[in-house]
Amino acid sequence: KGGKKKGGKKGQKDELIGEAINVIAPEDVVAKAGCDDIDEDDGARFRRILKKGDQEQGGKKAKGSSKANKEDVSSGSCDSCTTTEEPTQEQIDLTGDDVAVEASDDPTCDPYAEVPCEHDEEGLEDDPTFVDPTLISPEDDGGGGAEVEATSRQLMDERRLTGNTNQIGTFAPLSCNPVEFDCTGAAGVSTVLGGESDPVVVPCGTCLVYDLGAEVTIGGLNIIGKLHVPTNYKSTLYTPYVFVQGELEMSDDQPISEDNTSMKIVLTGNSDVMFTPHEPVAGAAPLNAGEKPFLVAGGKLNIHGWDKVEGSGKTWTPILANAAADRLYPDTVVGESAPRIALPHLTDPSISCPNKVVHDFEDGVDFSVWKGGDGNVLAYNETSGTLTATNLRHHYQGFRLDFTKFVKDCPLTQDATYLVTIRLKIEDPTLEDGAVSICESQNHEDHCPKLGRRIIKAEGAGSLYDSKQYLLPSSIGKNNEWFTFSTTWTWNENELTDIVGQVLYLENFKAGQIIHMDEFQFELPSAKSYPPVDDPCNELVVNGNAENADGRGWNHYPMWTHRSASWVPTILEETVDGVANKYWHIGNRFWHGDSLRFHVNHQCFLQGATYELSLRARFTGETHASRYWFEIKGSTTVGYRYNKPLYCPAQSAADGWVTCSGVFVVDENYSFTSNPEIIFVTYDENDSTGYVDWDFDDVSIKFQSGPAGGLEIDGTDAARWGVNADVHITSSTLHGDDAQNGRVKAISMKENGNVVLELENPITPVISEEEAPGYGVEIAVTSRNIKIIGEDDGTYNGGYLQVFHSPGVAQVIEGVEFFNMGQSSRKNRFAIQLLYNGNVEGTSISSNSIRQSNMRCISVDGTANATIASNVGAGVSGHCFYFDRVSADNMVVDNLASNMNNRIGWHNRIDGWDDYDADGFAIWSPLNHIIGNVAAGGHKRGFRYYCDWRTLGEDLVNVGGNLRRIPMGTFKDNKAHSNFRQGFHLADFEQFFQFRDPNNVPVFENLSAYRNREQGIYAYNCVYCEFIGGFLSDNQKGIEIRRSDGITVQDFVIQGQTETFRNYVNDNNSHKLCGHGGWTYEGIHMMGTLWRLNHLDPGFGLRLRNVALSGFDKEKEYYDGCPSTEPIGLSTDTHYAAHFDYKSSFENVTIDDSRDVILDGCRASSYGYPDIVITDTNGSLDPDKSASNGALVSDEPYMTGLLGDSCKATAGCMSYCAGVCLGMFTFFTERFGTENYKLRVTDTASGVSVDIPGHARTYGESWNNYAYEGQRSFSASLPAGQYTADFVDELGNSVWPTYAEEQWAQAADCEGGVSIGDVTLIKPAVDAATECADIIRNGDSATRTDNTPWLHTKWYGDNVLVLKPGEGIDGGNAIAMDRVHHWTGIAQNLNSLCTDAGEGQFYEFNAMMKMTDEAGNPSTVINPNREWWRNQSPILTINDRQYRDASTKEYLYTAEHRDLAALVRPFNNAEWSRVHGIFKMMPTSARLWVELERAPDNVKFLLDGASLTPLTCSRDSLVRNGNLELGDTRFWDTYGGDVTIEVLPGAGPNGGNALKSSTRNWYDQGQAQALNIDCVNAGDRIAFSAKIKSDANCLIYSWDHTARCNDLFLYTSKAGVKEYHRVGFITADTPDEDGWHHVHGIHVHTENGEKPDNARLYFPVANMAWDVYTADVKAYVLEQNCEALVMNPDFEEKDLYWTYTDRDRSKVKVVPGAGGSGHALRVYDRDHTWRGLRQVLDSRCFVASEEFTITAKFRLTDAALAGVACVGTQCPSVVIYGRKCASGDVHQQIWNALVRTND
Repeated sequence: KGGKKKGGKKGQKDELIGEAINVIAPEDVVAKAGCDDIDEDDGARFRRILKKGDQEQGGKKAKGSSKANKEDVSSGSCDSCTTTEEPTQEQIDLTGDDVAVEASDDPTCDPYAEVPCEHDEEGLEDDPTFVDPTLISPEDDGGGGAEVEATSRQLMDERRLTGNTNQIGTFAPLSCNPVEFDCTGAAGVSTVLGGESDPVVVPCGTCLVYDLGAEVTIGGLNIIGKLHVPTNYKSTLYTPYVFVQGELEMSDDQPISEDNTSMKIVLTGNSDVMFTPHEPVAGAAPLNAGEKPFLVAGGKLNIHGWDKVEGSGKTWTPILANAAADRLYPDTVVGESAPRIALPHLTDPSISCPNKVVHDFEDGVDFSVWKGGDGNVLAYNETSGTLTATNLRHHYQGFRLDFTKFVKDCPLTQDATYLVTIRLKIEDPTLEDGAVSICESQNHEDHCPKLGRRIIKAEGAGSLYDSKQYLLPSSIGKNNEWFTFSTTWTWNENELTDIVGQVLYLENFKAGQIIHMDEFQFELPSAKSYPPVDDPCNELVVNGNAENADGRGWNHYPMWTHRSASWVPTILEETVDGVANKYWHIGNRFWHGDSLRFHVNHQCFLQGATYELSLRARFTGETHASRYWFEIKGSTTVGYRYNKPLYCPAQSAADGWVTCSGVFVVDENYSFTSNPEIIFVTYDENDSTGYVDWDFDDVSIKFQSGPAGGLEIDGTDAARWGVNADVHITSSTLHGDDAQNGRVKAISMKENGNVVLELENPITPVISEEEAPGYGVEIAVTSRNIKIIGEDDGTYNGGYLQVFHSPGVAQVIEGVEFFNMGQSSRKNRFAIQLLYNGNVEGTSISSNSIRQSNMRCISVDGTANATIASNVGAGVSGHCFYFDRVSADNMVVDNLASNMNNRIGWHNRIDGWDDYDADGFAIWSPLNHIIGNVAAGGHKRGFRYYCDWRTLGEDLVNVGGNLRRIPMGTFKDNKAHSNFRQGFHLADFEQFFQFRDPNNVPVFENLSAYRNREQGIYAYNCVYCEFIGGFLSDNQKGIEIRRSDGITVQDFVIQGQTETFRNYVNDNNSHKLCGHGGWTYEGIHMMGTLWRLNHLDPGFGLRLRNVALSGFDKEKEYYDGCPSTEPIGLSTDTHYAAHFDYKSSFENVTIDDSRDVILDGCRASSYGYPDIVITDTNGSLDPDKSASNGALVSDEPYMTGLLGDSCKATAGCMSYCAGVCLGMFTFFTERFGTENYKLRVTDTASGVSVDIPGHARTYGESWNNYAYEGQRSFSASLPAGQYTADFVDELGNSVWPTYAEEQWAQAADCEGGVSIGDVTLIKPAVDAATECADIIRNGDSATRTDNTPWLHTKWYGDNVLVLKPGEGIDGGNAIAMDRVHHWTGIAQNLNSLCTDAGEGQFYEFNAMMKMTDEAGNPSTVINPNREWWRNQSPILTINDRQYRDASTKEYLYTAEHRDLAALVRPFNNAEWSRVHGIFKMMPTSARLWVELERAPDNVKFLLDGASLTPLTCSRDSLVRNGNLELGDTRFWDTYGGDVTIEVLPGAGPNGGNALKSSTRNWYDQGQAQALNIDCVNAGDRIAFSAKIKSDANCLIYSWDHTARCNDLFLYTSKAGVKEYHRVGFITADTPDEDGWHHVHGIHVHTENGEKPDNARLYFPVANMAWDVYTADVKAYVLEQNCEALVMNPDFEEKDLYWTYTDRDRSKVKVVPGAGGSGHALRVYDRDHTWRGLRQVLDSRCFVASEEFTITAKFRLTDAALAGVACVGTQCPSVVIYGRKCASGDVHQQIWNALVRTND
């Protein structure tokens, strides 16, 4: 790969769109989104996921690549379409564990996101479209189709348009129709009209004119020819379907008004209808079109309901201002909202009965009505004007008032409320004055006075009737002090019938008490107890200040109590600063709702009106503070409601009187059907704290303003809007549900050219352009004179209009109202849909109104070159505007989407689609042009723009290509507001990876996002994206940048919450910002770490240019629900290295913050960013405004200590350093044992040093020891200069943190800064012999107390590594790892001082392991005899961090050296098993770590006895464990293929062990051993020998690979040069008695074989069907001996070192030696005189002019072994061969006389 691009030219734009787009696999889009131009740099990867991708290719793992999805792989459609980056979390979620090495336990939620998880969390998005196309049922209609019998309609169901449609062909204009119709003199459609149930067919080639009546019902309309509806023709047509195969034309040019409705088509019925094409179409004979279809198949719509001509106005426009309505003036109701008057005198009408009876005793006492009770005498005190009861001895004594005469003359009004007010003083001689009365102290009615009434019935009419009310402890006065008792009384019909007497009595006093009464008053409530009759809705609270009560100012009415036995509201008076003040007191409370209570007039609550709430309250609790809310509750038209329009802060007794106020706007929750109840509810009191007394005063609900009775808009925009037109007003809040609808009652023109729309019913005032210039709400006219309506049949299945498979046919659908269209949760049943029409240039879907849609507004699927403009969607289920992955080059301009609802949920979604999100604009293709649109009130988002890593065509069939890598269309001038989550959700723009061109990157222009509940703009995985021009306001976060690098934000205004919006949502009690207690409020939410660190990636984080931020300093005033408010905040979830490396620069950035906060460095440090550096290129961040440039850095000594006096501390734990430019470098080190280490950086010029602390992420144990993220980082940002760096401990001693991975950031956007080469890292010396004797740390369980420094590569999980006490090999503590995937394992960093010292040396690895299944049982899936890449057995991998470019050290990648150790055989799954291997230490590296991995998925590891020790080379014994003396396969493994090897005890020569290989799949496969031959020099001779068995009939002297015996080979590789040497073979066909053949040979070591990178001994070439057995394998260096060059000259070791001259030209046998003793070699079956024996001699011994003596014994025989004679040259000779001589190869044949013997 290596970063190369594959071939493939991009066509011109006009070549990519057009007829190439077809319904099966649109080639143009495939070309744009194809695999041809994907950059395959396998180094690119997310920094967060350093772990490699896990794609298997050609039997080996392809690092750094992710798989295509399962369908792609199976079909082969995108074999080469691999991305060079690691998969995103979204891809992992979609495809499961086939696609990536790491996957989240919870694929729908980021556990570290600041925003709490919802069902589909974001930071990581769901793609609902990943479904296996083979699983999409053709008959699936989303659950809404009619039931049919499968036996009779199976074929039809397979072709249902709600199922798959890609198998259906295309429709074309009918051949029987002319190109243009001439409708002059055409007949009326009435000529083909039948009965109501008969369909109407417009014949092919015929034009008919619509001439039907005002209302017509037909059985269906099939337009095969042309149907012309005259302009403004008025008719309503009811039909179950409309099929257009020809042309439908209609138009309207009247003002838009419901009065001007012209053509209205109502789609009826709930039964499926069938469509049969007039001319055959593949797969479409017939089609089941479902219910209520308006289907265009090859035909043409030509509907002009709103021509876009000059003066035609707009379909929607901003609201410029509100025109408020007045408050209501409801009629009064006597006794409810107005006072009553007394009934007439019964006997003398001339006498007026009083409304009240007063006994104030100022002028004496009428003792005719006042009595003292039995035995009690009342006394009158003339001086004080009081009535006194003394001599009280019994509880029934007290005061009696005979009421008989009064009620006989002046009758009481039945069921009317009467007020009783009594002023009393109780004098108890046994108590001190001012003491608590016995009533209050005992708190029981037995000790409290009671007021009662006795009603005496006429004889025969009933008995005496008593009722009574006790004076309450909460309102009774102190001893000998005056107090007021008040109550209310009513009389029912029974209590007023046949009455002969009534007596009121006050009794139940304690004996000996003296009771004084100052006044008694009985009355009907006066006007004081009612709102003003002439203006009842101005102030809703009556006597809220307690200053103007009835009962001479002391009766509590109209306040009341719901707990009359415990307390009643009491008016008390206090004097402060000489001023008397009355107030309400509530005592003796038992519940948090015990408070002042009253009713208000429900008729005053006009929807949209604004009221101000205010009151003063005083809390008396001594032990705690309390908050409370203002509650207005009662029955409404939408159910019982508990409205809480005002929340008041906590207050304590020390606060005294505290004022609380606010406003609210009346909405439907205040549509009370009767007078609501007002209470104050505390929420910090309970039984444990107690319920203490509260005082209230100045309670008020005051009218502020009326609703919006009219709306001012631009008169030009409203040119076609008429009276009686419906309008839709977008939401002013954070939720689309707050959108409003109305109807225009009148239109008036203003002098400035604007118009005021007066609505039939007032609405809640909105945020208009007057309050918020540039970001007011919009109003749209939703009526149209031409209407297409789905009949409301009680379901959510309306009609649908679909243009289906009709390429090349331009459609015009303009100015149509679509109402109740779309069918809920049904595929391809949308209000308007362009379904796979290819190129439809000239098509206009414009100026339409789609409201109350059950499924989307406009869905564009597989269609190109259409114009979608000025449409209005309001009140929509699902997405409003939808563009699928294969839509292209459509102009989407000036559309409005408002109030998308959540009627479609996960449970009733269409499989593969995500309409449950209900976004305003759901954009899945980057190829369209989205300009000037508004999304207001998305259930989740305004604009969701997502680029898929696949291209899914019709029915989600993958047509190949990566949409993330193709250029995007224009996206500008769009607005998003009032969306419940994001305004703009922009995800997965990776075009930069395709073009690597900063000028060809995604650009988002002039975006406005305001009043969105979460982010205004949420950018996820946007690479090198530019945001140019924009306005953000009143969002929880203005713009959030997540997992995105190379971002530019330029020319933006970013505001916090405005006062206008704060007041509005408070007034309306609507959703507020800071909706969750953990959400911070930020203008810009940026990352702290680069997400990608490939050498071709952007290399920087964020660039701000010309950005103004303001309004983030109000804190608790505006954001009391948020933990913090910051202009700029940092993300919490991507700090992989616990330090800031998101290289960012600001230019001309202004931040208006009264606290001088730019960002909160303290909070950022807690997130893991203690070393922030933001380059300020022009000094705009300088608090002194004097710097020309500088840097904003964390205010830490290690950040500023080397910068001299240039730094000045600023707010938020930051410091501004003027005039500096800082370069950044970082050392990543071992986490464990380095907690107290510091990186000491010294300026060599000044000698000044700073100690930089290390930082590591602290999510939890699983992250702490995660090999790819658990590092400790030491980062420095410095100006240009020369520095040294070394690691020190807390005492200042030089230390080493295991390794130090050095990484440099790209140069900052300024001149200067430290750069590579300016810093010298000082490393301590190491004694390799002692300190590096075993590089593995904590490897032995006997001394293990924890699992550090062991790591894991699992990525996720709770506690991945767990110490297992007592479970080690010898009862020590083992380490357990919980694994899921085969690519994960247990790991450990290696000390780089040791690896550097041991570079090029051999090491031996040992580890003991147990492997179990998930239940802890011995694993049964381990197979050590499979190749490592089959992931069947653990292996050792060394991960090697290497620089992409060592000259810059900016980018590192992970190289992997695999299969360095493997599982030793024999393997017993129930016992400890050994992993063993030897390898050569890699060249010096930034970091090395070992990893045990590759056991099958879900196999758990238990580890012990691990070691990594130097392995020396022994010239005497190059092969280890050659005779299997260790009893296992240590040092042995296999060469190639899935070979099984096993040790056979006792099966070797002389009863020793043997090694068997079986299941060999190729000739060269078998047992093998890696060799350490570094002690062997070039020219050295190595002797190899072994004993071997294979097939008993293997051929020794043959080259036939199907039958020959094994040879012995040495493989070496060095610097990429590979050598294969046959170093041994069977010479003699004389096996041992037990069948073992001897393999041997001498190899002269080559220069390339000297100290090779890899050396391996193996036994190839035997038939692969044979098993191979080996034993007694040896290799050793033959030391130079020039005195005796021939080895084994007497053949005492048989044929050792000897071989034949040619393999298949002679044979050799061991025979008895001369004289019958010893051994000799017999060469026979020779085919030439040159055939004989040979031996390799030590060429180093041959020196020119030296003389050698050669002797040997020969015997010549014939085939029968009889001796034969030789003559002359026919006698044996010796030939000396010289290879690679200076003059070339030479040979010398040496003749000699023979000494004959008798044998």
